[in-house]
Amino acid sequence: MTLVQPRPAGADRTAPLLDELTQRPERMARPAWLYTAALQPADEPQRMSELRGFGILDTEPDEDYDRLVQLATVLCGAPMGALTLVDGERQWYKSRVGIPVAQVARDKSFCAHAILDPDRVLEIPDVARLGWADQQPWGPQGPTLGFYAGVPLHTRDGSAIGTLCVMDQVPRRLTETQRDGLVKLAKAVGSLLSLRRQLRIATETDRLTGLPNWFHFEHEFDHTKPACGMVCFVRLKTINQINSAHGFRVADALIKQTADRLRAFEQRGAFIGRIKRGLFILFFPDAKPGEFAQKVAPELATSLGKPYDVNNLSLVCPVNLGFAAYPDDGKSLDEVVNAADTALQVAIEREQSMAFFDRTVDNVLSTHFRLEPQLRRALEKNEFVNFYQPKVELATGRIVGVEALVRWMDPARGLVPPGEFVPALETTGLIGEVAQKIMDRAIADWRGWRDAGLTAPRIAVNVAAAQLRNDDFVPALQRALEALHGDPSAISIEVTESILISNMERAIEVLQQVRALGVPVAIDDFGTGYSSLAYIVTLPIDELKIDRAFVKKITADPAYEGIVRTCVSLARGLNLKVVAEGVETEAQATKLRALECDQAQGFFYSPPVPADQLVRMLKKGPFTA
Repeated sequence: MTLVQPRPAGADRTAPLLDELTQRPERMARPAWLYTAALQPADEPQRMSELRGFGILDTEPDEDYDRLVQLATVLCGAPMGALTLVDGERQWYKSRVGIPVAQVARDKSFCAHAILDPDRVLEIPDVARLGWADQQPWGPQGPTLGFYAGVPLHTRDGSAIGTLCVMDQVPRRLTETQRDGLVKLAKAVGSLLSLRRQLRIATETDRLTGLPNWFHFEHEFDHTKPACGMVCFVRLKTINQINSAHGFRVADALIKQTADRLRAFEQRGAFIGRIKRGLFILFFPDAKPGEFAQKVAPELATSLGKPYDVNNLSLVCPVNLGFAAYPDDGKSLDEVVNAADTALQVAIEREQSMAFFDRTVDNVLSTHFRLEPQLRRALEKNEFVNFYQPKVELATGRIVGVEALVRWMDPARGLVPPGEFVPALETTGLIGEVAQKIMDRAIADWRGWRDAGLTAPRIAVNVAAAQLRNDDFVPALQRALEALHGDPSAISIEVTESILISNMERAIEVLQQVRALGVPVAIDDFGTGYSSLAYIVTLPIDELKIDRAFVKKITADPAYEGIVRTCVSLARGLNLKVVAEGVETEAQATKLRALECDQAQGFFYSPPVPADQLVRMLKKGPFTA
């Protein structure tokens, strides 16, 4: 910021402006420039824009500004002083001494007159002599104003944004020393304002794109106070892959071009921010959901979907867009941003280019995360327990295996059904820790059964996607087996087909290491995933589990019988065991036996039961074939 510079030779810009008027009393009656409240600087829009750019209006008190104002009052021997900012309809005090209110109307403000000539000090020796001026601008309970002197503060060629001023209750004049000191203090205020502005820009602006960062975006939203609008998250889907393939400079150039395309929507009143590397946020004030969905959202997707020309490369970077309406989907910025983020996650999970906030989806996710503290407590207090469901050999009726299934024994609610908490474990990322606990408990139970002299069946443990991604999964399994001196006959693992297909290379690598430990691997819910037959020969597996959806209709629909027959035949050809899930009737069991299915599992034999109840079943002997 640059403040008042000396006038050209022959002029003194620091001279009190009213000296001329006091020498010509006839002009004191109607000095229009001085009393007309409607009169504004010719560059008022630019001045207001400059004032807004400081982001200082309505901020908290600041010790640095307070000290400068206090120093001005001491220097000038004045009981009142202020750093003022002249807003559209008001004068606001950033710092004040001896002034009872935080702001006054602009038409009662002497500083509003001072900024009309930003190059001179406005000094009014006797306010009463003006005739028209209100000597109690702060109300009847405030002090009476007899003297005013203000130095305009401006940051460019044009009008000032406010003043550094001192006031007294009695008429008086500043000495030359006081006036000169007040001007110098005003320069110090201006320097501090400029420095704070630069720091704010540095901390609130994204260096790569020049767009506001989140803090600036939030400030703009709060300052604008919109009645309604649409929030949009923009995610550059493949920016990391582009970075890996072409280098960070190409990726950065693409991000900058994305910012330029988004700036085109500023013409619609949108303000834009960059959250992190490939994530932007936009807010469209006054936009209505229906019209926005039909027009603006498709235009935004189309604009961002066009190829980018970077270093003679033509690159396409797909996007995911998440939209939410304010205040329908959130009554505060935080709430509507969370809603837009939920919509973005839906778009990502469904591999869609865009999604609008759906409260039913949000309610499910919100329920999951509200449950998280209880789930963490349950994990710490070992409230997750193992239930076991037998796997019966169809030819003999013997229990040859069991599947370990997690249950939650909540002290307050009792046994909680898995459908109420397992999805929450997956959403919150706790599923891996819980699954490891289930595996450790299964090995301990198996060891107890064996030590009791029982023929302990192999326990199948379900493995979550998070476990397969964890580099410690196989070492943890190996450590668990050490309790059995490396005997792998206690345990097997089951993985759903969809988890395998989502990252085939990683799955094959991990499952090969699991089988190297002697631990068999089964594909759970077989037939409900993606291209089962195309991948089945490449996977290191030992067992197929036919999904209950096919078993359920095996006796009523020849087509389903044909599917099960094909699965059994495929397993036979690949030397795999085959297990049918969801067996509920004797007729289903009979049909599966006729199809030469190896094993069956379902409520026809037993629901999942606690370990002690399974022990009684093992002692009782085979089911009737």
